[in-house]
Amino acid sequence: MLIDSHPNPKQVIVSTEESTYHPVQSTCVHHRDLPEIRAEGETPWDAAALLVKRLTWALVNAGGDWRRTQLEVAIDDVKAFLDQDR
Repeated sequence: MLIDSHPNPKQVIVSTEESTYHPVQSTCVHHRDLPEIRAEGETPWDAAALLVKRLTWALVNAGGDWRRTQLEVAIDDVKAFLDQDR
């Protein structure tokens, strides 16, 4: 990574959503700086693991170095969030 930063797991936002059509509650996570990229799962850990994959995939279509750096920071923050539960 190009930036010397410390991953911040507090940048990961966790919310729960209930469906009006299904009696199932899901957990949704996103990074504070990239709310447009979200992931859902049964647990915060499941959702965060999927979010890492989605952010990594977004690197393929990153429009420039600034966006790539933003995605890399977000990936590191979500990985730090995942490491908290271990």
